[in-house]
Amino acid sequence: MTYPQYKSDFHHIHQSEVYGKNLFRTACRLKLKGERKKKLELLYQLEIQTLERYIIFANESDQKYKFPFWWAVKGYFDGLVFGLLPWSISMHLLAKGTESFTAIWQRLKTHSSETDRKFFAYVYAHEKAIEAFAKSELKGERESTQSILNLLSQPIKML
Repeated sequence: MTYPQYKSDFHHIHQSEVYGKNLFRTACRLKLKGERKKKLELLYQLEIQTLERYIIFANESDQKYKFPFWWAVKGYFDGLVFGLLPWSISMHLLAKGTESFTAIWQRLKTHSSETDRKFFAYVYAHEKAIEAFAKSELKGERESTQSILNLLSQPIKML
């Protein structure tokens, strides 16, 4: 890809997944039991899966990446807050937080080559699944995790 923001956009995936992994893992540890803990565990698993796919894609396409230490630390501390806030506020923040990433992932998907499009479409779908989850939780819908479960059930080699 050769648009001006590509390297920055691509690196944002790594930052986002490391951040999200630590955020959901930390928030999950604060929930002692119950349905919400299970939902946070699913979000954590989705971040892990997407991070693994990012690393595979970066390696296969010979793109360099470095561990985003600051985003890892930020995810940990934000996870403490996320886990302690009332659920409705956490879900509102989660839904709002996906907006900026969705624009970046859409740009990557739009500018990608045919061979890379599956990966970037997956990253976009990942963000939309998190957004859909948060919005469903705010509405009190019972099947809020369905889009997350659908992505988690896709084999890694589907890309």
